[in-house]
Amino acid sequence: MKFVYLSHILNVLVAGMMGTLLFFNSNSEIIEVFGPPTPARQILSCVYLSIASLSSVALISKNKTINIAVVLFPMQIVYKILSLIAVSDILNPVPWSNLAISILHAYSLYLIYKNHLQDKSIN
Repeated sequence: MKFVYLSHILNVLVAGMMGTLLFFNSNSEIIEVFGPPTPARQILSCVYLSIASLSSVALISKNKTINIAVVLFPMQIVYKILSLIAVSDILNPVPWSNLAISILHAYSLYLIYKNHLQDKSIN
C-alpha cells in the first residue's frame, strides 16, 4: 500500500503548503490564482489544512491509514473535479492540479479496493 502512503504524503505537502499560503499570505501570485483575501479564501485554506491534518494522522497511525483514505480521498476527488467544472478560467492552474491529485487518489482507492477484494477471496 505504498501508493496510498504516497497519496497521504502528497496531501500533507500540497494541501498543507497551500493551506498555509492561503491563510497567511497575500502576495500577488496567490491573489492572481485564488483572488484577494476574503472569508471564502480563508475557508478554503481551512479545508486544505484539514486535509493535510487528516493525512498526517493517517501517516502517523498506521492502523488508520486505509480507513482515513477511504473517507478522505473520495471527498477530495468529488470536490476537486467539481472545481474543474466550477472554475470558468481554463488557464487557472488550480483545477488542473486538482485533477492530477484526483487521479492519484482514484488510483490509490482502486488499489485499496482491489486488495480488499483479494483478501475476501482468500478467506
